[in-house]
Amino acid sequence: MNHARNHYLRVLAEKSAKADAFGATRQDASVYLLQLAELKNDKSLLSHIKSDESRAEAKAKLIPKYLPYVEGILAANQKVEDEIVTTIMLWCLDAGMFDLGLKIAVFALAHGLDMPDSFSRDTPSIVAEEIANAALSKLKAGDVFDLNILLQAEQLTESYDLHDPIRAKLYCAIGKIFLSVENYVPAIEYMKKAIAKKDNVGCKQDLDRAEKLLAKQLEEQQAAASS
Repeated sequence: MNHARNHYLRVLAEKSAKADAFGATRQDASVYLLQLAELKNDKSLLSHIKSDESRAEAKAKLIPKYLPYVEGILAANQKVEDEIVTTIMLWCLDAGMFDLGLKIAVFALAHGLDMPDSFSRDTPSIVAEEIANAALSKLKAGDVFDLNILLQAEQLTESYDLHDPIRAKLYCAIGKIFLSVENYVPAIEYMKKAIAKKDNVGCKQDLDRAEKLLAKQLEEQQAAASS
């Protein structure tokens, strides 16, 4: 029954988005409103969770029930303002489901979908800052973070007008990840770009360390070449 329901939601959402693109009435209006009501109820439940970690875990458990609907909207590949799509995108990023979040972000940015009115940041800012924050938090905790996720976020948002602190934070995170894998040249490049955007972004010491490590690496390479 769950499989049949999920398939029904996906197909109906796809048909609806295609119809809506031509100015027709949304065929899934009642389903959308039901999903929206469920989303609002879940948001209310989440608002009572004080711990960021616990809230992220709760979002990860809630996301799957909205995916059939979201996947239907994405499959239609038409612009349709939909609070469910953009909210689930953000939830995915909050819950560490970055591949799925970026998949939805590609659609949202390509079609110019706005975040719900309750959000002060626009969609590209959400994508850039949430992923940068996640990476910086992982690094601070001594954990690893997938560099490709950060580079995808950069590529997706590079043509948008972001506030300098957000862009700086993304560059800073990318630079620090490069530094963590001892790739000093791009680490220095990105951290310099970050500082140029926001002087106190938080990577000056890392930049200094990267420059010293690069100089040492070059000296060792020259010594090895001449021996």
